[in-house]
Amino acid sequence: MHDLAFDPAILSIGTAVPPHKIDQQEAFEWTCASLDTIPAQRRLLQRLYTMSGIATRYSCVDDAATMLATSRFAPGRALADTPTTAERMAIYQRESVKLGTAAARNALAELPADATAQITHLIVVSCTGFFAPGLDLAIAQQLGLDARVQRTLIGFMGCAAAFNGLRLASQITSAQPTARVLLVCVELCTLHLQPGNERSTLTVASLFSDGAAACVVGAGVPSEGNELFVLNRMHTEVLPDTSDAMGWQIGDHGFVMRLSPDVPRQVGELASSALTTLLAGQLPPSFWAIHPGGRAIVDRLAEQLDLTPAQTAASYGVLRNYGNMSSPTILFVLRAVREELRAAERPAHGVAAAFGPGLVTEMAYLTYVPAAQPVPASLSMRNGVYVA
Repeated sequence: MHDLAFDPAILSIGTAVPPHKIDQQEAFEWTCASLDTIPAQRRLLQRLYTMSGIATRYSCVDDAATMLATSRFAPGRALADTPTTAERMAIYQRESVKLGTAAARNALAELPADATAQITHLIVVSCTGFFAPGLDLAIAQQLGLDARVQRTLIGFMGCAAAFNGLRLASQITSAQPTARVLLVCVELCTLHLQPGNERSTLTVASLFSDGAAACVVGAGVPSEGNELFVLNRMHTEVLPDTSDAMGWQIGDHGFVMRLSPDVPRQVGELASSALTTLLAGQLPPSFWAIHPGGRAIVDRLAEQLDLTPAQTAASYGVLRNYGNMSSPTILFVLRAVREELRAAERPAHGVAAAFGPGLVTEMAYLTYVPAAQPVPASLSMRNGVYVA
């Protein structure tokens, strides 16, 4: 057993996207042509797609990338002519396993060669599909995990659900210091694109995309040579009377999402309250990993929290290159933040945050520790958090 230096930490991060790349401008033109838009509606769509902050996205659906006029996913299609929920779930069962497995392998590849054999727990997060035996078992088998690995599936908790997985992984590792927990988040949001010209439907279609991300959580030991995000503190909070602001319902032709235009303002209100609790008695964060649910959300928080362009660069960058992938997105952002922090080669403290149906925020206070460094003498414990 190691002489543990740290609390539970993210030891590695891996990401993956499906092969079909969508250009945002081409998606805008496809949507306009498919809906046969009038000038006023085209102007609305132009604003949605231009102001989204997205340049490219990815989809598991090949005709979402080729944007065929005859596609059954085309925005102007009659609902009865679009794929049924059963058809969409058949695609989900096939593609989610491949994508989740790829992300997991990328996370494991950052660790020593025996990392796969050391995995004791597997947590899988997804809100865009279901089947049984489930995605968790399928990924475990694809990776060749031990048949006795303890599996948990976290479903239908939306964009913030990676934090639910991280909290559980942290609790497992705190109780079992030798545990190694593999967390895999997989979302195929484009399977649920809905036809029609309602503003909420058009907004959802302009933002969401497909992706997967994974991380390994364990007791961080800097002498092992891997860099860490120590999971010092986590906090969850629900904003009262906002349950209608964001949500999913299972329909006969996919999952139908509700998304209120008031979400950015509500997220700002919720973030202020949650941060007061999360940061009580702690040093101010130097880095931020904000889930880019949309450009308006990052803009709102950047202004409200007085964040610098450098502190929001990772969030805007992930949004620009990948869109909103729901639960995996925050791990994409943390991976980008990690790239930025490597150059400094010193510990840093920061906040990761995401928002989901409820309206709920999930937050974590993290300490980044560079690779191959001993525990710095200047790093000491305060209220359960390592501080410089």
